[in-house]
Amino acid sequence: MSFVVVVLLALTSHQSAPQPVHCKLTRVDRSWQGACGDLLGEKPTLVVSSATSLKSGRYRKDAGPTSLYSGEMRIAAGTVPIEIELFAAGAGILRPDGLNWLVLENSSTSAATLEFDVNPAKSVPPSDLDRDIVTRAASILASEAVWDRADDRQWSANDKTWSIYCAMIRATTEVTGGFHHRRPAMAIVRQIVDTRSAGRNYQHRLRDYNNDPSTKLADVRSLFDEALARMKRGG
Repeated sequence: MSFVVVVLLALTSHQSAPQPVHCKLTRVDRSWQGACGDLLGEKPTLVVSSATSLKSGRYRKDAGPTSLYSGEMRIAAGTVPIEIELFAAGAGILRPDGLNWLVLENSSTSAATLEFDVNPAKSVPPSDLDRDIVTRAASILASEAVWDRADDRQWSANDKTWSIYCAMIRATTEVTGGFHHRRPAMAIVRQIVDTRSAGRNYQHRLRDYNNDPSTKLADVRSLFDEALARMKRGG
């Protein structure tokens, strides 16, 4: 985890009832550049360019985005890569690398400007694709024979066995065409593991829960079932 992400996580954990923040970016050559208000305890500058696809994949399958952007968020500690996906009616998502996705509202674009409000008080809800991700991960980890009990957080498409973490990465990539550590499906699975592993000294939640001798395949299966149940009832 980068120093910049650690700083932003620390700032986020100390915020209470954050208010929507307006960002206004102006066209400069082939990019949009501009400042936001007080966001995550900083006043970041965003620099983004139009994109045809996002490394973090699609958010929804029932509706396509109206526009995509990728670039960076600049704060005092450094820069964080970001991606933006905008939808109809002013909705959107800001995806900082290594951080939870942020809800965008009231977005508008013109030949000269790109504007939107970031609402840190809202969570990006799981989409139909997030449900598909968990369903696919469950199908990947269907038996003891394909379960990797010694997760090292490394994976290849040619692997024959899969940990919880790597099954989620594979499923996310297959379903959405990209991957982000903090998309809703992954966040919900982590939350459930946090609850189940309370009091245990885990360094990496999914890896260490996967490798814990007390974790059984039935626990893995119920993990995915619980994640799907949470998404069905709205988190």
